[in-house]
Amino acid sequence: MAKTRLYSQSRYPAHKTKPYLLISYGLALQPSWSIVLLKAEFYPPTVSTKYNRRQFAPSVGGFAISFLTDAYNYYRWPSDFNTVHPGIEKCDALVVEEPMTPQCIEKLWNSQIGLHLLPVIDLTGTLGVRADLDASNTLKADPTEYGKLIDSFNFRRSQLHPDFYNPQNDDDKILARIFVSGISLTPSYQPDSRTTVCFNTLLDSETVLHECEKMMTAELLAGSFFDRRHICNGCSASQFNVREECPECRSPNLRESFYLHHFKCAYLGPEDDFRQGEYLICPKCRMEMSHFGSDYDKPGTILICNSCGKTSSETEVGFLCLNCDTHIDGDSIKTGDIFKYSLTEKAVHYLHAGHAFLELTQQSPIFASLPFELIVVLNKELKDWKNNESEFSLLCIKYENEYLIEQEHGNRQFFHSRNQFFQSLSHSLKKVMKGEYPVTAAKGRMEDFILVSHISQKDLYKFSEEAGQRAASSLRLDVEPILQVYGPEDLS
Repeated sequence: MAKTRLYSQSRYPAHKTKPYLLISYGLALQPSWSIVLLKAEFYPPTVSTKYNRRQFAPSVGGFAISFLTDAYNYYRWPSDFNTVHPGIEKCDALVVEEPMTPQCIEKLWNSQIGLHLLPVIDLTGTLGVRADLDASNTLKADPTEYGKLIDSFNFRRSQLHPDFYNPQNDDDKILARIFVSGISLTPSYQPDSRTTVCFNTLLDSETVLHECEKMMTAELLAGSFFDRRHICNGCSASQFNVREECPECRSPNLRESFYLHHFKCAYLGPEDDFRQGEYLICPKCRMEMSHFGSDYDKPGTILICNSCGKTSSETEVGFLCLNCDTHIDGDSIKTGDIFKYSLTEKAVHYLHAGHAFLELTQQSPIFASLPFELIVVLNKELKDWKNNESEFSLLCIKYENEYLIEQEHGNRQFFHSRNQFFQSLSHSLKKVMKGEYPVTAAKGRMEDFILVSHISQKDLYKFSEEAGQRAASSLRLDVEPILQVYGPEDLS
């Protein structure tokens, strides 16, 4: 049983002598939460305003309330920021006790102490969707959700590779943040943001959009379309006054007027050409038009520019940036898509395996096509080889006749022949090696792979030649397989 305290302080300055009520509660940290009133006593007020700021949450209805228990360790903003940090392993949550400026948020995000991996508990009510829990309204605060949030972050953080505890770059921090939070990186509309959106993270939306675009290209993130934004050519903001403009001078000072058609002489023109005081006089035949429907009609409207006097039936769309006053024509403005971002399978493997996962795939175009499950096994084999000098080899199979077979027999016939050869090769290789070595077979996009543990590169090459000849002899269409064998030195 852990204890929490609910502090109730009336709206008196700290130097006044009026006492306040301190109520202690017992809070059971179990799946079924319960709150039990233990005692209520009057205590004299403290003189230290700094102590008040740290102990009391923002006031709600005249009272300041806090339900944070001693069961967890908290990193408090701003009081703990300039102190020695105990390490991410000893912190459970980031508690925001005062409103934060964008500069303060940037400092927190860029601090190399792993704060991006902690749930954000907002006691100020100013962070909105950027916080994981809004605890400013204690009347609606649910201690059950509070405990579940911290426990879920702690559990997922324990599955994260240490490479992501204090990464230097924003893309790794974003991936790790999505992973430990357990939810997608989700945009919400925010008019005062330069991008008009914000995400459920402390990082600013411009950086999020920039980094996530790169990670979608790298297949680390998958995007679900949210909205399309227009981007200023001058400052890259998306806050505009979108308006109809004159096609000639681009002025938005337009007014609408009716077209009038005089039946007698067939003259057609704007109403201003006919209007003479209270009367409508045809400018062509000078006859008065008194009756709508018999003397004239109004077949449409026309737009008149009050700046240059030009008339037009259609307008142009213009964008005026509210940040830098840049004017952009509707036909030339840039656009960018906003997505809801989720981790891909590749990203999850990366977060589990660490930087070595991507380092291996970046060494060669061949390794970039390695299946995820094979990369995980390869990383384990490389680690064993470095630590224990345990040998392994990787067999890569390419198919030289892919294009010719597809041209003559079609794509389906090639894939059928490829699959037949790969299955036959895997079976023959195990038979040739007499089942003495563990084998992991995996299909890539363009190549296929067989990883064999505890075998030298030379021995696998010898076995694969014999197995390859057996497998090729059973094919109707010759895929012309090319077998290449890589050792640990080639992959490290």
